[in-house]
Amino acid sequence: MFIGRKEEIKQLIKFLKSDRQENIVIYGRRRIGKSELIKEALNQINKPFIFYQAKETTLEDNVDSLGKLITAHFKLGLLKFTSLESIFDFIFSQGNDIILVIDEYPYLTALEKGLDSILQSCIDLNKNKSTLKLVLLGSYIDIMSKLNELDNPLYGRISSMMFIGEMNYQDASLFYSNVELDTKVKYYSVFGGVPYYNSLIDSNKSFKDNMIDLIIRNNSQLGDFIEMTLSKELRKLNNANMVFTAIAGGKTKFNDILSIFSTTMSSAALTYVLNDLIKMDLIHKQIPMNEPINSRKTYYGIKDNFIDFYYRYIYKFASSKNVLSPSDFYDEVIKEDFESKYVPKKFEKIAKEYLIIQNKQGLIKPVLLDLGKVWFDNPREKINGEFDLVSKDKQGYIIYEVKYTDKSIKDDVLNKLKYQIDLSKLGCYKIGLISKKGFNIQNPEKYFLRTLQDLYTF
Repeated sequence: MFIGRKEEIKQLIKFLKSDRQENIVIYGRRRIGKSELIKEALNQINKPFIFYQAKETTLEDNVDSLGKLITAHFKLGLLKFTSLESIFDFIFSQGNDIILVIDEYPYLTALEKGLDSILQSCIDLNKNKSTLKLVLLGSYIDIMSKLNELDNPLYGRISSMMFIGEMNYQDASLFYSNVELDTKVKYYSVFGGVPYYNSLIDSNKSFKDNMIDLIIRNNSQLGDFIEMTLSKELRKLNNANMVFTAIAGGKTKFNDILSIFSTTMSSAALTYVLNDLIKMDLIHKQIPMNEPINSRKTYYGIKDNFIDFYYRYIYKFASSKNVLSPSDFYDEVIKEDFESKYVPKKFEKIAKEYLIIQNKQGLIKPVLLDLGKVWFDNPREKINGEFDLVSKDKQGYIIYEVKYTDKSIKDDVLNKLKYQIDLSKLGCYKIGLISKKGFNIQNPEKYFLRTLQDLYTF
């Protein structure tokens, strides 16, 4: 059963049902659900299509394989194509309302120099007589994102550029809809919004058993998935391992990350690795809303929750994993830190996603114009610091306190937050409280209040 991606499906179907020739680019990380997305869209429309999975073999092998699909579809008998150019010339010239999907298009561009130019020529030659829908998919984000840039032959010829990122926490929870709310938070804290990870969860098992069976046990499906996937796309996996380990361990600023490399990596080399990981949509760079774009207070974070989890617990404690039973490894290495520190931090991410979802649906007034961290510096009182979740609208800032504990938020927590806000001099006009266990405060109507139940009511 296909889950989520309603807006993406709607957008895809619009182009696939068009009465003219369309060129659609769908790109995103591996296992993010690109192929399943286009397959679901194809299932929902009644149109003929050809789906080709490009291969990392030879050009001749790909020409032969794709050519056979084309000849079978058009019933061309023993006709044999000799090049990708001849294949595209043929299918564009048919003028039929057919859909051609090429999955992992970068495999073909690596084998056929000038393939983008070949497609450009076919598009231009047949733009007024063909209704072909060409869909190009790819996991190499840097390559795919450049297909519609000014210096690419396909510039101006792409109908839709669709970047597919992770699902939000609400869509991800549909993979395990029958579990308790706090367990949903745990699953999201580990698996994030990557459909492949979430599809492996057996919600009839306990959370711990899923961790053991999917990640901890030897030869588990996800035990070495991260490193195997990264090794395919990164030339120097060891550097990426060290960066992930540093960030997962709490080193989020550039100089702090650089410090763990000692003399093994220069500042320029670290910049290169970070930029590479950002292009792969694995790391994000966050600048406080009230800081300039070149601020030294820039933070780096791991976008994928599972990568964060993996480098915090599995990669870091590999030696312990080799000598403990899977159950003991979870209990002794993971459980306490996971529940007391890791999950509460991911609950902040859920809270932020909740505000974004609500804002996009028009359910927050006045609408939020920005959302993120805010840095404050008060030299008079000799204090500085940051608020992790702050929204900005036309009236000013709303500062949020996010608590994932088994105790309700009381006035003492609220008063401490008010004191910090007063010292910051940020001009906050409202306070938001997001709590796992609710609230026990005076005058609750004055605040923006949300519980765990609220976050999972949709």
